[in-house]
Amino acid sequence: MIESILIALWVTWGLIDEQTIQIQTTRPIITGPIVGLILGDVTTGLIVGATVELMFLAVVFVGTAVPPDPTLAAAIATAFAVFAGGEAEVAIASAVPIALIGQVITTVQYSFVNVAFMHFGEKFARNGNNKGMFLANVLPLGMNLIFYGLPTFLAVYYGADYVMPLIEAIPETLVDGMAVGGGMIGAVGFALLLSTLQIKKLWPYFVIGFFLSSYLGINSLGVGIMGITLAFLHYALTSGSTSVREDI
Repeated sequence: MIESILIALWVTWGLIDEQTIQIQTTRPIITGPIVGLILGDVTTGLIVGATVELMFLAVVFVGTAVPPDPTLAAAIATAFAVFAGGEAEVAIASAVPIALIGQVITTVQYSFVNVAFMHFGEKFARNGNNKGMFLANVLPLGMNLIFYGLPTFLAVYYGADYVMPLIEAIPETLVDGMAVGGGMIGAVGFALLLSTLQIKKLWPYFVIGFFLSSYLGINSLGVGIMGITLAFLHYALTSGSTSVREDI
């Protein structure tokens, strides 16, 4: 009971951190060892945390896209692995479906609950109600205890034998629909970000990155390294500094 509560509180804090100060405690590489420490198996927590971190390394918010939730996946998957005697395979098998459930929860929270609080905040702002504005910002953070803390508590307390059948009972059409919808939202979000790229001479770099990713199959890490390299080259060649060009 105590361990389940502590893990639920950690996941709640992780989501609050993600939505506020962002010191990265929400990442699986940190969540895994913390959950392992709470359950008395730091080694398994570190292994599972690193594994889930690699699985969701390139999963980030892009515009309005809501990605699968790595924090929920890491916490519950680590607990399942510890209960199974340190078998990381259990974590790998459960991480993705749990992350997809987290994606649904996040979509509901951001699209409905937080929007409602935002409208309350706008009303309080028009009336000059500072206390109301403060609550309109703080209460949504507290809702993470219900959206993420409670499911984590139930999953850890009852274990994989009770949770996995519920996950498997989710209709495949619903999961596929969420995946397609998430992809479409991601495309819209990415288009919004691209609309801020007002300098036309930078577009060739975007085309290069798209070509490397889509046609050559280079992963996000390789594209990122290439992007950093091109950024340094672009700065060196366009800065107008003779000494920099000579260094090249």
